[in-house]
Amino acid sequence: MKDKESIQRHHHQHHQHRRKKIWKYLIGFLILFFAFDAFAVYKLYHDARQAANSTYQSVKHNSTRNGNSVISEKKPFSLLIMGTDTGEYGRTYRGRTDTIMVAVVNPKTKTTTLASIPRDTKVAIQGHGFDNKINAAYSYGGTSLAMNTIQSYLGIPIDHYIEMNMKGLVQLSSAVGPVTVNNDLDFTNMGYHFKKGNITINKENILAYTRMRYQDPRGDYGRQLRQRLVITQLVKKGMKINNLVKYRSILDAISSNMKTDLTFDQMKILATDYREAGNIKQLQLQGQGQQIDGVDYEVVSQSNLNQLTQKLKTALEIK
Repeated sequence: MKDKESIQRHHHQHHQHRRKKIWKYLIGFLILFFAFDAFAVYKLYHDARQAANSTYQSVKHNSTRNGNSVISEKKPFSLLIMGTDTGEYGRTYRGRTDTIMVAVVNPKTKTTTLASIPRDTKVAIQGHGFDNKINAAYSYGGTSLAMNTIQSYLGIPIDHYIEMNMKGLVQLSSAVGPVTVNNDLDFTNMGYHFKKGNITINKENILAYTRMRYQDPRGDYGRQLRQRLVITQLVKKGMKINNLVKYRSILDAISSNMKTDLTFDQMKILATDYREAGNIKQLQLQGQGQQIDGVDYEVVSQSNLNQLTQKLKTALEIK
């Protein structure tokens, strides 16, 4: 009996020892897993801060309000989005802003209002007379003059800006991956054919799709529509990505091709308190083509300008 009890006791102790060993390994694995997870989160945070710091470039402009306070108070804010032709096909000079959009992000209504401004819109530019194309402001005086000109023309405060070159758009597309857009015009450009309906836009064809205007009966307005479609889908897909490797690629694309006066702390606020503003409302400032002294302009009527201004003011919740 004693031998039997002794054997049973030995087996029991052996099983307990094995269970303890298994738990020891399991706990050790969990500690390593969470330690790695914590490191990955820290690395992502560190990389994001580094990328934000490298893109940050403050600009002095004639703002009618403090754009930094607006974001810290979590109020609707305006953002000038400029796409420059620098970096496209190897260009290195400053160039002009071929893409001009004003976004108003409202966290209360959970809506982002995205308005396209034709690059050939006839405007007055301080120090350069009254007969100018709006995209020339950036060429004359950089981001500061562009912000002042667009703010004065639209009659709304421009709180912040983002500037990205065309090369950056390709790299961003490469990092985020292909997106689907609903194309309303059958055309071929730069060797790529785009049929009507849902099509896939990727790093290979994104410039061919977003830059075409000569085959479009709507001219630059058609191009602006395609740009809004692609940017909207890239942003939506980018916000859903939870892959650390992809985030690294996105951060690399942004840091090397983008400038902004949004700080890292402000970006954190946008990521938490503004991220629900995913209902995108698209607007288009509409003008008429007109040649003045041999130069082609888009001349926008005062009534059309007033309508757009009022919609942007409503989105900003200002009078």
